[in-house]
Amino acid sequence: MTTYRNIHGRSIQSVTTDPSESVTEGQVWYNSNSDTFKSVLVTSAFVSSANLNTARRILGRAGTQTASVAMGGTLTGPAVGNTEHYNGTGWTTSGDMNTSQYGMASDGTQTAAYAAAGANSPAPNVSQFYNGSSWTSGSNINTARRYPVGTGTTTAALIFGGTVPGNTGATELYDGSSWTSSPNSLNTARSEFAGAGTQTATVGFGSTTAVEDWDGTSWTTGNNLPYSSPSGNAGAGTQTAAISAGGAPTISTTAVYDGTNWSSNPSLATGRRGSAGAGSSSSASVIFGGTTGSNTGSTEEFTRSANVITAGAWASTNSLNTARSSLAGAGTQTAGLMYGGSTPGGTPSNTSEEYDGTSFEEGNNLLSARYTYEGTGTQTAAVTFGGSPAPLKAYTEEYDGTSWTESGDMGTGRYSVAAGGTQTAAFGAGGYSGGNKSNVEHYDGSSWTAATALPSTRRAARGSGTLTAGLCMGGYAPPGSFTNTEEYDGSSWSAGGALPTGMSDLQCCGPQTANFIFGFGPSKSVLSHNYDGTAWATAPSLGTGRLSAGPSKAGSQTAALIAGGDSPSANRIATAEEFTGETSALNVKTLTQS
Repeated sequence: MTTYRNIHGRSIQSVTTDPSESVTEGQVWYNSNSDTFKSVLVTSAFVSSANLNTARRILGRAGTQTASVAMGGTLTGPAVGNTEHYNGTGWTTSGDMNTSQYGMASDGTQTAAYAAAGANSPAPNVSQFYNGSSWTSGSNINTARRYPVGTGTTTAALIFGGTVPGNTGATELYDGSSWTSSPNSLNTARSEFAGAGTQTATVGFGSTTAVEDWDGTSWTTGNNLPYSSPSGNAGAGTQTAAISAGGAPTISTTAVYDGTNWSSNPSLATGRRGSAGAGSSSSASVIFGGTTGSNTGSTEEFTRSANVITAGAWASTNSLNTARSSLAGAGTQTAGLMYGGSTPGGTPSNTSEEYDGTSFEEGNNLLSARYTYEGTGTQTAAVTFGGSPAPLKAYTEEYDGTSWTESGDMGTGRYSVAAGGTQTAAFGAGGYSGGNKSNVEHYDGSSWTAATALPSTRRAARGSGTLTAGLCMGGYAPPGSFTNTEEYDGSSWSAGGALPTGMSDLQCCGPQTANFIFGFGPSKSVLSHNYDGTAWATAPSLGTGRLSAGPSKAGSQTAALIAGGDSPSANRIATAEEFTGETSALNVKTLTQS
């Protein structure tokens, strides 16, 4: 007789606490505290991730769910050459394609990808190769075409289909140096479709319901897609574990292929066509870009797992008691501090509010009402300095969790200063007083001393990190906002990875090698980005775009707080948002007789 032990090699265990990891699908246990039998179930789901830096459609792809490449595409007309890397969390920009292109065949890895042909008119025969940072031109393909499909690697590639301008089934193979035409074409000539696999084991699907498998020599017809004519669908995975997602007009339907049959799966959250897909299997794939009627940078990961994954996201929380902008912040997501600012009508405020992870409560006021200043530290040990109006440009105050006390003035009074560090070891950099400044000063808990100046003069930059491992990011000086990121070791400044766009009045939290920025000017943006010590990657967007808000300066990439500021619809807002990073938990189910 078949028993549970025969199947799983172990008996049903009795436990007092449900396991949180290392559980296989179907494993059963008895929880003696709840007097229930439980098991873990595998589920399939799409989870939203951070958007592309550049929203576009009909783009190319390569790589895996945690290391993929988005290349080329189109915005509203001509092709673009933008290349971006995905790390499983967000997107960073890389070197542009040699020839801007869209509607091309593409595949490979994040550090070795190719693109061939494309939708430019007349039909192109170019191929390009990517090494993880830059592109080089390769040998021409034999049949110039638009909207073909590509699979394989940079040394063993396969391209097939497309239009020349009529649809073709032409198939070509690449050996690392040249392209060779196969005598065997697709059984159903088509374009604007998808595929997955290798040079010797590929599946092609879409444009019509027809599905075809390639064995390295010829194409054979497989079982049809379960939904009709998905032109412009995205594909990823392998010949025996592929996914088809989306398509025309802007559908969200997805299906998974096991090498023989297709099965319906959870739909995309964002229906689209002209998107791209990457992944090592259907169970670990990512779909990005496309159009919903307008271009989207939306990114969604598809995972089949015993874990329930909750995407990182911003969520509204209780508002400040006093609406204001140009305020300063300190502390963490669950122990935050927001103070000062400019209230409606432009009146300076001395209001100080503490946040406990749920709501804001007014505390003792600042000694001085001011705005456009900066601060750092925690809810029980904060320091703030500089600001407007004019008499307060050098003024420094400390907070001990109950009240504010005056401390030593800055050597150079100014406002819109970048700040980082702690109450007893802080830095202030840049700012404005009769002109933009590059001055840097150190604070030791009682007095300020001059230090090495910033490499560039500017105001409205933001600082983060510590006195010996700090950051200064963005800022403003005519004619516009800065993309500069500069790293500080306590004595000198060095260039870090550039911001993806010019930013001023941005908000930030976290250390030098794991920083988080969100909400910035001059556009009152909803965008967020993460820094890993080398480059900035996109992160989930705010619910309300804003600038000149208060951040949780001691927060992190997985737990942040923003409050107040100026929004696109109103100045001096009170709303607040919390960011919670992606979480994963076992999908535990209680077993019943019904």
